[in-house]
Amino acid sequence: MLPELHTERLLLREVRLEDGPALQAFQNRPEQWRHQAVEPEELADGTLRVQRYFEHCGPDTERRIFVYVALLRSSGEMVGQVSLSRSHPAIAHLGFGVAGEHFRKGYATEMSRRLIAFGFEDILVHRICADVAIGNAGCVRVLEKLGMTREGVSRDCILAQGKWWTEAKYAILEQDHRMMAWAA
Repeated sequence: MLPELHTERLLLREVRLEDGPALQAFQNRPEQWRHQAVEPEELADGTLRVQRYFEHCGPDTERRIFVYVALLRSSGEMVGQVSLSRSHPAIAHLGFGVAGEHFRKGYATEMSRRLIAFGFEDILVHRICADVAIGNAGCVRVLEKLGMTREGVSRDCILAQGKWWTEAKYAILEQDHRMMAWAA
């Protein structure tokens, strides 16, 4: 079981099987996948996705996947989810999503910032990466607020929703994180 993480407004806790319907309720909306290189069917069954997470996360000592839901501390309402997936013991990939009714309130930045700190300070990764569809301006803004560096672009790298997607590649290193004012 993963530790609970706290921010000023949010409680981050490991996803649970009973979170599946709530995740599905916000992730299976067009505003969620319209700017992502995914097939909508991939987000259609939240409970199945949580089951797969537990099947593939790995044992505690070698955990590869860390998925948290973000809940408002004031009400317990789920506002989104955030995750780290390790592709190597020292490299992780950041993913996040916020329910449409909570867009543009800073939750994506807040929960991602906390999970980045967890990645560098608790699971001791050296590098955290993120890929974002070029047209996803909101996610690009979040990654830049987090201090991630745009390292390049992969053109037509994913075929989804009947079209080719171009993605920007972002990353932050542990040394960059230490120098951030918000990391202190």
